[in-house]
Formats: sequence, C-alpha cells, structure tokens
Amino acid sequence: MYRLYGMAAAMLLILGMAGFSAMNRTTNYKPTKATVTTIDRTCDYVETTRDPDTNKVESARGLTDSCSATDEWEKQRDTIRKSGKRFAGDAAVHVSYTAPQDSSYRTADLHFTGRDDEFYDLQAGSEINVLVSNSDPSKIIKA
Repeated sequence: MYRLYGMAAAMLLILGMAGFSAMNRTTNYKPTKATVTTIDRTCDYVETTRDPDTNKVESARGLTDSCSATDEWEKQRDTIRKSGKRFAGDAAVHVSYTAPQDSSYRTADLHFTGRDDEFYDLQAGSEINVLVSNSDPSKIIKA
C-alpha cells in the first residue's frame, strides 16, 4: 500500500515540475525564430595504429579537432545517424534574431553535443525556434 502512495507522490512531483518548467518558459521567455549564421563543431576522434601482420591495435590516441578538419565528418555523418550511433563532440551554434521584447537585432550562441539531433541537422542559414529571456534579450534557449 505504501508503495502505491509513493508512486503516486512521485508522479505528482514529476508532473508538477514539468508544469512549473512550462509555465516558467511561457512567463519568462518570448518565442522567436533565429537564423544560424555559423557553426563551430568539434569532434573527438580516436586514431589507432595497427600491427600490419597481426592487425592488433598497437596504440590509440585521442584527438579533438574541428569536425570539418577531416573528410570523415561529411562521409560518416549520415551513415552514423542512420545506424543509431553518434559522434562524440560539441557544437557552438551562432545565431542571429530579432528580440520580440524591443525589436533589437541580437546574436547569441546555442550549444549542442553529439547526442542532440541539432548537432547533425543544423547548417548555416537554417532557421531554429528559440525563446528569448524577458529580463535579458541577449539570453536565449532552445524552444
């Protein structure tokens, strides 16, 4: 019986927090469209050296570099997405938008990791929905 009460209390807490978060977004932010100007993607690569006779890995070295520094990004992006795998890396997405609060032109950054679809899908010129802070129009979050 206590287990049922505990589950009900946990469910109410989760629903209450989700409702508060949604209410916070609607009262403290205004929606607008932003245009992606540039994207700085960094990917984490693992470079391995294999013994030519046994094909065993002799050494492995981690490397973090711009995703566009090698041809692997373009070759592998769609293949990896279809297989359900992900790149390890980060993307700083630079956007421009007009703040709905004061109609001023602004720029800001959004950050995504290889776990986010935006890491793969966004390109320069893409439009993205964002929420602009009422208290500081230079602060945005993903809608």
